[in-house]
Amino acid sequence: MDLRFVRDLEQALRRPGQPTLGSEFTRAKLPGWGERLLTAPRLLDLLTYRSLSRPGQVLCLQKGVFLPPRDYLTSRNLRGDELELVDTQRLGQLLSEGCQVVVGGLEKIDPRFDVACRALQWLTGAKVYATAFLTTGDAGGFDLHVDTSDSIVIQAAGTKSWEVRGESLKAPLNEVRRGARRSEEVLWRGTLGVGELMCIPRGYWHTATRSDQGGEGYSLHVTFGVVERTGMDWLRDLTERACRLELFRHDLAAGVDPQALVQAFTALAEQHPPAEFARSGAGFLDRSGVGFRENQRVITRGAFGPPAAVVCLTDFPPRIETTDDTVTVTSADLRLTLPAVAAPALRLLLSGTPADLAEVAALTRIDTYALAGTLLEAGLCAEVTEALADGYAALA
Repeated sequence: MDLRFVRDLEQALRRPGQPTLGSEFTRAKLPGWGERLLTAPRLLDLLTYRSLSRPGQVLCLQKGVFLPPRDYLTSRNLRGDELELVDTQRLGQLLSEGCQVVVGGLEKIDPRFDVACRALQWLTGAKVYATAFLTTGDAGGFDLHVDTSDSIVIQAAGTKSWEVRGESLKAPLNEVRRGARRSEEVLWRGTLGVGELMCIPRGYWHTATRSDQGGEGYSLHVTFGVVERTGMDWLRDLTERACRLELFRHDLAAGVDPQALVQAFTALAEQHPPAEFARSGAGFLDRSGVGFRENQRVITRGAFGPPAAVVCLTDFPPRIETTDDTVTVTSADLRLTLPAVAAPALRLLLSGTPADLAEVAALTRIDTYALAGTLLEAGLCAEVTEALADGYAALA
């Protein structure tokens, strides 16, 4: 997926010998990308015209304390369904007084971040989500804490003061980070300005605030959370497989042979080793233990005529393999086999950036409209809508 935003971000963060993009504490510059990613008015537009998809998607803090949702949210009844919305009047009052607004799941409400997160997934092989932090006046933020995913922080507007410390607990998960002793090793204290970024690896202690900046102005930064799978995710996958075997479903008190359980679980682990699990693209959970939601996409099935352009919207790059006679596309649990002559067009249609069907047809002399129909039906591609096209254009 060739996007200027991703190229610039990788160039800013990649270091020789670094195993993953977010595995080392790094500060760098990303000029020109602050306002192109997000502005404060645009974030407030997103909150004004959308209902919330999940509890806790929007949080608000004042003087370092979480406010109750009733202080900035409201409910509306629509034909028997309760919709939770941001109360823009109350939120505006809080912003004028000084507060921090945290908006999670940007990739689910904004095509630009949908594209950005998917592009980073194609680059890293990990799941990526985006969160916005809007802080006005001299409001503080979260106390010193650790995250359970790597964080790429991009300052989009204003300034914010940070303190980043080393790790005191290797590879934390929610189950083991509670009560962890905070690190005393200060790696950096300073202020991020527009177009600056840093990468805070999982487990590094950090805090950010504007309480030292005199109460004037505001800050907006975006954090991309990069969630790699762990050995625990592999074990959860094995546990789900074990549920399908009768042996594991019997009561231990009923006299189940413990050695038989050990042997059966060992056999499962050998049949589905960690390397196979890593290649499969399965088992991604956010650090609260919840699975990532399926991608949203517009589906018309030709109701308004054939699409002019399509784009591949898989979580990770599909694998394309050719033989003399066939070309096979594999993505997650889907496997699609087509005549080998379709390979050049497939590589363009599945590149991860929007593909104009007429242009691909002219280049490859393939009936790309029929081929695109197959890819749309299989769920590998989506029609390029105006909003989706704008998302790609903003990052190109």
